[in-house]
Amino acid sequence: MTVIQETSEQHIMETFALILALLSGLAIIVAVMFQTSNADGFSAAMGGADTSRFKEGSKEAWLDKIAKVAAVIWVLACLIVAILWYKY
Repeated sequence: MTVIQETSEQHIMETFALILALLSGLAIIVAVMFQTSNADGFSAAMGGADTSRFKEGSKEAWLDKIAKVAAVIWVLACLIVAILWYKY
């Protein structure tokens, strides 16, 4: 009875971690797709153009923060799934 219960709990944790990894991966993709490209690149930096791309409270700063948080969540969820699959 204990083995069945542990297997069920492990399956629930695996499913939750996989769903979390999927959703955070999609959040990364969407956040990166909506960010504007830095097309000016090296020439703008050498020419003295304004390089402060992420201003406080801007859409770019918000998307950048979402991408970073989603990336951390994605890595942790994938690590949990790997540990659970390796352990059992």
